[in-house]
Amino acid sequence: MRPSHLVSAFVKGMLALSVLPSILASSPALAVRITNEPNGFNEYTWGSPLASFPALQQLRELGKAESGERISVYEKPGEVVTLNGVPLSRIRYRFVDGQLESIVLSYEGRENRDKLLQWVEEHYGKVTPAERRLQITQVEWLGEKTEVTLSYYHTKKEGTLLFISPTIRYRLFDSNMGGGGMP
Repeated sequence: MRPSHLVSAFVKGMLALSVLPSILASSPALAVRITNEPNGFNEYTWGSPLASFPALQQLRELGKAESGERISVYEKPGEVVTLNGVPLSRIRYRFVDGQLESIVLSYEGRENRDKLLQWVEEHYGKVTPAERRLQITQVEWLGEKTEVTLSYYHTKKEGTLLFISPTIRYRLFDSNMGGGGMP
């Protein structure tokens, strides 16, 4: 097998593993349509060049997609962020070919998950009362420029809040999976 195919297989595996917890979760995911859609998160705009963020340091290179896009993960050392009173334990920035594609915020505890759910609902749209009564593991807010996913893993008592550009993600999936992106 050629090295480029090994890297491509690795990238496909990483993408598949990133959605595996939600597939294996005992409770269903819910989706809400974003009502006030941004083109990024906080001061970060999707597609911004890595050079715009000199304080970020590379954590790892995830490899290249079949079409050549390089995927890398960064963090800002010493960054302390609190969102709706929730201290975030980790913040990761993923770039595809030097363009900001996503930001993942990690947190601990069910109470913090509830605070983040409240914050996301205030900014992106409400979950219905019936949906709120469910013991949901993952809620998604879907938009054309931004998608937001709040996940919580009951057994680990930790979760993530993902902000992602669907345009850049689908471009990556199209090149790795042979289609399946947005029309």
